[in-house]
Amino acid sequence: MASHRRLRSKTASNRISQLPEDVKHRILECLTTREAARTALLSTQWRDVWLRHDQLVFDWRLGEDVDEECSILVEMITGVLLLRSGPVKKFTLQTFFEESTPYKSDLDLWCLFLSRNGIQNLQLFIEHNEDVAEKYTLPFCLIACPTIKNLELDYVDFCFPVNARLGNIFPGVTSLIFTNVRFMPNATGILLKIPNLEELVFHECEDIDNFVVSAPKLKSLTFTNCSTIIESKWFELHFPVIKTLHFSASWFGWLLRMDDPSILENSDSWFKDQDLCELKTVKIKAFTGLSGEMLLIKKILSKSPALEEVVIKELSNYRIGGPEPLKMTREMIRFPRASPKAQVIFLNN
Repeated sequence: MASHRRLRSKTASNRISQLPEDVKHRILECLTTREAARTALLSTQWRDVWLRHDQLVFDWRLGEDVDEECSILVEMITGVLLLRSGPVKKFTLQTFFEESTPYKSDLDLWCLFLSRNGIQNLQLFIEHNEDVAEKYTLPFCLIACPTIKNLELDYVDFCFPVNARLGNIFPGVTSLIFTNVRFMPNATGILLKIPNLEELVFHECEDIDNFVVSAPKLKSLTFTNCSTIIESKWFELHFPVIKTLHFSASWFGWLLRMDDPSILENSDSWFKDQDLCELKTVKIKAFTGLSGEMLLIKKILSKSPALEEVVIKELSNYRIGGPEPLKMTREMIRFPRASPKAQVIFLNN
């Protein structure tokens, strides 16, 4: 009886090992990295599949598995990367460091390895204690990497490289998402280009006015909860094919309350006539109806000949100093519009 059970177990194991390789990769995608690594113990076929697996996720769950010992986690990630026998197309890192950059050299090593091994989708979430001023600075090897298409960064510092070739950065990136990122001034004074960027997102970032770049293919721009004063040069960026704008109106109103009269005085230069020629959708949240926000909507309506809809969501329970929704709606209806199809949709909370 025992030998019969062993035979059945061996037969089942052989069937699993004989699965097509693409099916095995899909199975590994459903497992945590720790569980996927254990499949290498099943057979040599599974070991080879694991070593060629091109999607690696090191998230918060892995930190719990190793009892939050950061040194063990670092050794594990380094070991997994260096054992790869093929490209790593997707890599996700979510980690928390008690100190500022105790493992900066390890992070630099991982980034260098990924930049040389076909990385296409990269997510880096490198969080520290709140009292730590120094964040991890994104290395040049990632800024110059030609294979990255989708890049998502959280809790890092961004510095413009002084040796960017031909004025380009992120040469292959089409989607760029910044969260809790601090941008340093561009010391070179050169306007750098992100040639293939189509989607750009800022969320809770610092000093985004330092991130002045040319993005000739940009189609979608989002910035929310970014407590930074933006100079007029930000509104003068050339977005010839932008189709979607998504932002928090309270951010814009906050700027105006910071006594920066140049923003209102130079409102005619916010957008060039050709900048918004393909803009179709605008989404605004946390709208209060203050004068600066209303002026911004008026400018967008008058500069966007292809505009189809402006969706406005009111800030919850906001009434102090702001007009009633009905009054705001009536005023918006009277705004001149470059597009006969443009609709203003006002959502109450």
